[in-house]
Amino acid sequence: MTEQTYCDRLVQDTPFLTGLGRLSEQQVDRIILQLNRYYPQILSNKDAEKFRNPKVSLRVRLCDLLGHLQRSGERDCQEFYRALYIHAQPLHSCLPSRHALRK
Repeated sequence: MTEQTYCDRLVQDTPFLTGLGRLSEQQVDRIILQLNRYYPQILSNKDAEKFRNPKVSLRVRLCDLLGHLQRSGERDCQEFYRALYIHAQPLHSCLPSRHALRK
């Protein structure tokens, strides 16, 4: 069995992460700001503004963010998981991909 990449994990976890009430507006904002501030090559200022736009629903913004990261590559997906762990550790431990890794 081949090892799952972070991009593969993000594809698997997206439906869970975008589920109603999983991530709060504040958690998503913190994740976006971390990716933008520490890794501006992952999320530019323009991208961060787009993904933080309060006029668009949180679910749509989160779906767009996750899609952007999946298209960007492995390192960007890995940094998302690092930010998710920092800002939403209880949710991170419940991810479907983490359960698959344990088996």
